[in-house]
This record gives sequence, structure tokens and C-alpha cells, in this order.
Amino acid sequence: MSFFYLNAVKGDIPVHLLETVVMKRLEYLESIVKSEANAYNEYVVEGSVYDVVGHYTLCIVAILEGREEFKQYIIRGEDMLFMRRLKALSAYDLRCFAKKLLRIIRKLCSELHCLKPLRALCRHLMLRDMAHHVSSICAENCSVHTLSVSFKHCLAFVAKRQVVLENGVAHIPCSKWKDYLLNLFHCNLKNRLYKIDISGLRHDPRVTDLLRKVGKEIAPLNRFNITVLRSLDVDVASKMFPPCMLHLHQHLRNTHRLTHDQRFYYSLFLKDLGMPVEEAIMFWREEYQKPPNGKSACCHNWAKDEKKFVYGIRHMYGLEGGRKEYSCRNCHQIQNCDTVYSEGGCPFKSFDDNKMEEILNISKTDPVLSQINELRAQRKYTSACVTLLQNRNANKPQSVKGDGMNFNFTPLKYYLVLTNSLTSS
Repeated sequence: MSFFYLNAVKGDIPVHLLETVVMKRLEYLESIVKSEANAYNEYVVEGSVYDVVGHYTLCIVAILEGREEFKQYIIRGEDMLFMRRLKALSAYDLRCFAKKLLRIIRKLCSELHCLKPLRALCRHLMLRDMAHHVSSICAENCSVHTLSVSFKHCLAFVAKRQVVLENGVAHIPCSKWKDYLLNLFHCNLKNRLYKIDISGLRHDPRVTDLLRKVGKEIAPLNRFNITVLRSLDVDVASKMFPPCMLHLHQHLRNTHRLTHDQRFYYSLFLKDLGMPVEEAIMFWREEYQKPPNGKSACCHNWAKDEKKFVYGIRHMYGLEGGRKEYSCRNCHQIQNCDTVYSEGGCPFKSFDDNKMEEILNISKTDPVLSQINELRAQRKYTSACVTLLQNRNANKPQSVKGDGMNFNFTPLKYYLVLTNSLTSS
């Protein structure tokens, strides 16, 4: 059996053991997402019967449970587990993994979307020289070997310009093969969770009991039902960011740099939105690998300062140094930070009228702008932000109560209210 999970296992298993397998796997995925140390777990041994049963049964639970955030949580956890296992493979293990997948693919009756490129990649990886190169020699931007697939099979790579396109064919360099395997695994898992109809299982008493037990466990996984935020999804999520964080995000995307304090504030914001430490490292690596666009007070780059960056990110997550876990700064702290030599700050306090209107994307004739300017004149900057939030959330005004919101207001609260993840009492 393979940890790519292309085929399920057949046989019988006692219900009480099935419940244990699922709950232990859920615990294991939670520890991975939280970047905690993993103790030995006999139910998640790579490629074992328990491993495959746990994966498929947890997918069934996620489908029937119906909550989008839980599905995303499972996808993130399974993705991270897959990549962790893949990185641990030696050249010999990688060849065995590829050969095993090819044998499974030959026996499959259905032709999944991911099978054709997966078959092509496995045929490369089963070769001794290529497996050795990918496992031991291949550097970050290495392109000694390439895999050619239809551009339709690697749209995520095309969107990020990580492949060379030629007449509709994408040439994926060997430095991206492991990432491409993860991409195929991710697509296959999403297909399983979103396109398979198993509604007939909903009335099975064994499944309903399992659903009830898992439901009790997943309630506290994310206190505010925050979905796990992937680095690839930040641009989409930024549409709901408060003005201060939206400005930092846009500045980062445009210049590929942020000054130290603003990078710290923005990192904590993304962390509290649900971005795991591995995704945070990927997010900042993508930006700081690029040369700065225009003048910037930040002179760091990933090639020179990788260890410093990784340590700093892990420190914020409580994984290095004093093991203290930091949280997103509140509006009062952001408003009082020194912005003389940085690009950040509260737009309602630190920006001029034109720059503020640009980031708020509000017309000069909009009545809410007059309210905001009046509050700015009174130095009620948090109230101005809450007013903007009330205007953006006009369809559900009961979720934004101005007086209660002003107290210890944070960028995170703004985002959660706007995405209906948090309701005011």
C-alpha cells in the first residue's frame, strides 16, 4: 500500500478499533498542523492498513460532517503529512514508492485526472540515477532533468511561472518534482472530498456514532473556526483584510520587502489567521527570493539570510528561543508604532487623505468617507476602522456592534467578523 492513497483496503475491522484509528489519526494531523513534536503513533505508520483505513474513513467523516473549515483542515494536515513523508525518503525508498504507485495505477479501473502526469513522473523517479539526483543532489533551482506534461495538469505552477511553457506543454524542472507530487496528491484528495457522493452512508449507525465522536473533537480545533491558511491562498484571503494588513500585503507583493517591525506584525497576523509554520516559511521565501522592486529599507534576501529568517519565523510560533508564542498586535499597538522609517501603521492615523482613500477603495462621494474623516479628526482611529467594517458588513449589521468592537480591537477581529467566522455577543 502507498501513502498516496489511490486505492482503499478491503476487509473487516471492529467498530471500536475503527473509531480508535480515526481519532488517533485526527490527533496526529492536529499535532502536524500545530507544528508540535509527533510521538510514535501505531495507527499512522506509513503505508500500513491502519494508515490507509484512517485516511479514507476520516475523508468519509469530513464529507458527511459537511463543514468547509473541517475539510480544509483535513486537506492541510494530509498535505503536510504527505510532504513530511516524501522528504524523508531515500533514493532507494523513492524508487520503491514510484514502482509501487505504477503497479497500483495499472490495476485501477477509473482514470482520475491526476493519473496521467503521476504515471509520467513515477516513470522518471523509478530510474536509479534520477531518484538519487532528486533525493541527494538536486538544488533549489536545479533543472538538470525535466518532466513534460500538459499545462492543464500543473495550472498552479503555470500561475506562479515556475515552469517553462512550450506549445501547451509544461516542462517541470527536477527541483520542483516533489512539490509537483504534493500538488497531484492535493488535487486527488480534493477530488475525493468534494466530488464523491457517499450520502447513502449517512444513515449507517456505525458512521453516525463515529460522526458524533469526531464532532466533539473537532469543535475546539479552531476556536473561531479559522480555516488553515495556505501560502497560495493569501492573495484571495487579502480581500477581507483590514486596511492596515491589506496595505502591508500589497506593499510586500509590489516590492517583495517589508521592514522588520512590519514584517513581524504581518507574520503574526497570518499566523493567527491559521497559517502553519511550514506555510509561513514558504510564503516569506517566495517573496525574499525575488530582488527588491524599488527602494527599500530592508536589505535582507533569502539566499543570504535563510537561517535567520527560518529561526525568526519559528521563534514567533514558539518553536525556538524562549518558546513563547506571540499573537497579532491590537489596533492600539499598531497606531502607536513608529512609522517614520517604515511602510506600515494605521491608515486612519498615519496616511494622508489620498493614500487612505486608495487603500480603503472608497469614492470621495461615499457618505461613509465623511464619517471616517470626522472620526479621524477626533483621533478616534479604531472607531473609524469599525465604521468601515460596519459599512462593508452592511448585510449583517448585528455582527458588528461599534461600542463592543472598539475595546481591544485587532486586525484579526476585523477579518473574522467580515468572513462571518466571529459574531459579537
